[in-house]
Amino acid sequence: MPDQKNIQGDTWPRLPKKAEKFVFFRITNPQEFKKGLPTMADYITTAHTALKNRNDIFQKKAAGTLNGIIHLVSINIAFSANGLAKLGAENFDDDIFNGGQFKDMTAPSEGEPAEDHLGLDPQDEWVNEFKPSSGGIDGVLTVAGDSIPSIDKMIRKTFDWVFNVGNDKQSIEQVYTKEGLVFDEHLEHFGWVDGISQPIVKGLDDISKTKDSRGMTPVDPGVIFVGHEGDESKTPAWAKDGSFMVFRIYEQLVPEFYHWCAENCSVAAADTKKSIEKGEEVQWSDEAMDQMGLFSSRLVGRWPLGAPMELHPQTDPNWAINKGQFEASALKTLNNTDNFNYNPANQTRCPYASHMRKTGPRDDYPDYAKHVMMRRGIPYGPWCNPDERAGGFTQHERGLLFVSYQSSIENGFVTQQKRWANASGGPTDMAKHSGGASQGIDPLIGQVHPSRNGKRTGVQINGQSTGVRVNAKYEDAPQIPFPDSDLKNPASQVQEKSVALDRLVIPHGGEYFFTPSLSALKEYLPNA
Repeated sequence: MPDQKNIQGDTWPRLPKKAEKFVFFRITNPQEFKKGLPTMADYITTAHTALKNRNDIFQKKAAGTLNGIIHLVSINIAFSANGLAKLGAENFDDDIFNGGQFKDMTAPSEGEPAEDHLGLDPQDEWVNEFKPSSGGIDGVLTVAGDSIPSIDKMIRKTFDWVFNVGNDKQSIEQVYTKEGLVFDEHLEHFGWVDGISQPIVKGLDDISKTKDSRGMTPVDPGVIFVGHEGDESKTPAWAKDGSFMVFRIYEQLVPEFYHWCAENCSVAAADTKKSIEKGEEVQWSDEAMDQMGLFSSRLVGRWPLGAPMELHPQTDPNWAINKGQFEASALKTLNNTDNFNYNPANQTRCPYASHMRKTGPRDDYPDYAKHVMMRRGIPYGPWCNPDERAGGFTQHERGLLFVSYQSSIENGFVTQQKRWANASGGPTDMAKHSGGASQGIDPLIGQVHPSRNGKRTGVQINGQSTGVRVNAKYEDAPQIPFPDSDLKNPASQVQEKSVALDRLVIPHGGEYFFTPSLSALKEYLPNA
């Protein structure tokens, strides 16, 4: 199994956090940087330490002795292919990692060779610092803790001090920072609990509870960590116990999301029309909100607090508790359960097109286990207030700072984003089960060619909101077959209704990194 004292703690079990900051840096003096790296490694939070910290928190919660927020800050570090090259590390035989995320995920601009851009992201929507033309990024410091002030203090005491920021021996340049905060119930901005359905890793997690499970089976450690059973990557020996990290910024258009849901629900659409005709702020009735709740949950594949549609296709158990159908103590288990599988021949409970089923297909895709990844994202930006939501247009940038760990970027992130979410028939084309129509792209994170994107005015895409975003709709909207939001009937197997998608999640770039083991940080990289 991976050595818990040798792997970095955000890969597994994850760093405890209420806030998180990502510091992207460029190495300006490789030799001086290498001298400081063993010292920096002493500050890195290992899996062993992270697990102890998390267990201490859980035990205090269970005993009722947790008074307020524990002041705790944890640190991890990772390097891009360019950063590892500066340090003299033996190269990875990995074209995706070596080429970087800009090449892999952006679409070519007019006149550019197609082989230089292998994705669908419009280049003009990427944060400039992530573009190679800006000089590139060599590494990222991930710092998680109880608050941003605590995090900043720790960065100054460790990272800045070790690499002599501010004096003549400075060996790094801070290029870009991005910070996020955890909301109540771990909600992301659309309103759903994030982080459910994480892989269960053999040798690290307790797999005894999965023996009779119908859900996700435990995966080999090599699916997440390099150099272990199940690892299909071609990596040098020094990389053992490391993991590839994907960082990516996804802006979420929350007001547009709610209004798009309302457009596709008959009662809500009628309420919207009435409000506009009266010149009033849009208000939706309780019946409209119930209809939108069912429609959007079918769209996601889970109810907002997590209960899977496959097990609860008509009623959210978190609503049913008010009628005495469930005890409050049972809700957490209901919401977080992975004890289910999809029937590939049936979508009457959870639609084939739902986000969770597209990116987590379970029995829909026979080789699913090798494509899982650890997800460690955190929301950024302010929570959307009722006035902004009612107005229908995003006025403050917000979204998800997506982070994943896997032993192969191709098997993990690239497969889930490009081959499943972006593909109309991915991960498995269900046309034969649903009247001849493929399920379509992922309605949330699926991307299409920039030529189909709507015009955007009033916002500068530089990580800071500078105005109101208008016209986020597609010029040529992709269609997905999707069940009606009738509250009285289950979804139908053969969908007669197609939904025109809006562009609700917009990527602003990122990079591919490698998170080395502690032994690599202390022994190999300083002497490479």
